[in-house]
Amino acid sequence: MQRHFYLCDDIADLKLISSELENNGFSKPQIHLISKTQGIQHLDTFMPISDEIFKSLLLGNYNLYFSVFIAVLITIISYFYGFILFGLVWFSLAVVVLFFTFFTNQTHNLFINTNNTVDPDMIKSEIESGRFALLVELSPRQEPQLRSIITKHPELKVAGNHEVFLN
Repeated sequence: MQRHFYLCDDIADLKLISSELENNGFSKPQIHLISKTQGIQHLDTFMPISDEIFKSLLLGNYNLYFSVFIAVLITIISYFYGFILFGLVWFSLAVVVLFFTFFTNQTHNLFINTNNTVDPDMIKSEIESGRFALLVELSPRQEPQLRSIITKHPELKVAGNHEVFLN
């Protein structure tokens, strides 16, 4: 499921757009109108989780040190359990390669959702300044309907989107 955020100055336009979305197969729970007076307190529940911790650990300079540490640890443990030296070397090398393969792929990481273009601080500041936000939750099959409706309304400013579940 994806969440798309849009900003607009006129709540009447957003109400018209939400009724058009409902007429094209979207249900009421998929559409959220967020304003300064109502809705901003639960805006955080719709925002993506910050992934800075995972980025710094898994995509920073520490991933090499971490994988070498794991390889050395596995080599030491394997040695005490009686593996031969040839097997130890290849096993340690396999651990390092698997770590880099599964955890440092920039586009599809196991921990990090990279399909995120939402800036929560910008959206909150726009709402605080008096603008309104439209949040639409949709499945991939509903994207064409959303695009066709949004293109009819040039007053909407795209504020970003993100996937709700990890890849």
